[in-house]
Amino acid sequence: MIVRVLLITPQFYGIEKKIKSVLEELDYEVIWIENKTLQFDYHGINSKFKLFRKIYFFLLAPRICYLKKELNRIGNLKFDILFSINAQIICKYLFKKLKSTNPEIHSVLYLWDSFSMYNWIKELKLFDKVYTFDPVDSINYKIEYKPNFYLRVNINISPENEYDLFFVGKFSSDRLVKIDKILTLPEMRGIKCFVKLWPSYKIFLHNHFIFRFFKAFNFKSKWVRNYQLNFEVLEGKIKREYLVAESLSYEEMQHHLICSNVILDLPFQRQTGYTHRLIGALANGKKVITTNSYIVKEKFFNSGQIHILDHQNPEVDCNWITKKSTFQVDSFFLELELSTWLKSVINAGMA
Repeated sequence: MIVRVLLITPQFYGIEKKIKSVLEELDYEVIWIENKTLQFDYHGINSKFKLFRKIYFFLLAPRICYLKKELNRIGNLKFDILFSINAQIICKYLFKKLKSTNPEIHSVLYLWDSFSMYNWIKELKLFDKVYTFDPVDSINYKIEYKPNFYLRVNINISPENEYDLFFVGKFSSDRLVKIDKILTLPEMRGIKCFVKLWPSYKIFLHNHFIFRFFKAFNFKSKWVRNYQLNFEVLEGKIKREYLVAESLSYEEMQHHLICSNVILDLPFQRQTGYTHRLIGALANGKKVITTNSYIVKEKFFNSGQIHILDHQNPEVDCNWITKKSTFQVDSFFLELELSTWLKSVINAGMA
């Protein structure tokens, strides 16, 4: 019997295509909808004008409008499983429509962003099963903890393509400051790095007049500072060799990660969950430098393989970076390979 899955995920460097492909290899029939961040979404912890945003969502119902369009595109299909990563477009309307064709649909939510970034408390109650990648959120919100997955890749490494230090990611002022400090250390001269940082998407406030207004009055708000830096990066006002206009593809990121000796991991400061970057690095036996100090609590923590980077004084041991080392992969990571991870997440709790 064919089991049909409605897969709802953000677009994330093409990982959504990998998830769909692996599910199909597991003999599921899969229909994908983008878990899109709609204009004026109010779930972001640092979102400004929250009251205005909530009124907009209440009166104009953009999630319902978006879902109607997507569900009409799909047609009147019966789904056995709803699997959503994050909850941008999740609402009661979606469940009402899906249960009209299958009241027994099994629903699973996986959160790969922490509650320090988004508040999806109301959406949690709609699902049969909820997981989070963040161990602290798991405790605080009584959600089952499930670390992020990784994708197994087979890449032949040639010496000319090898790097000492690797980092790729979306721009934030915090990352800009840390990378600047690391790369300008005198002892970093001669270290072969693959570091790429690309700007965040333009927000509706991306405007020269607003930028000049903030600049003229020299506001001290961290949000304003981040806005100004992101604006300047998008407009090419800040020049760095490692700043690029567009993100790399997932395949490019994986290729350079596998070809690198040490992986730099710079998650958001209040996040304790492990990034795909960190999980993928350790699952491939790589050395890691991370600002996520929570990792020292894990049974797999190895101080010879994992160095903790101080947020305020990000200093690195360049001799350690260039020293070639191989590490045995802990059994912890065997369950996190995408195929195995999906089977455990989607099948859990099903009758």
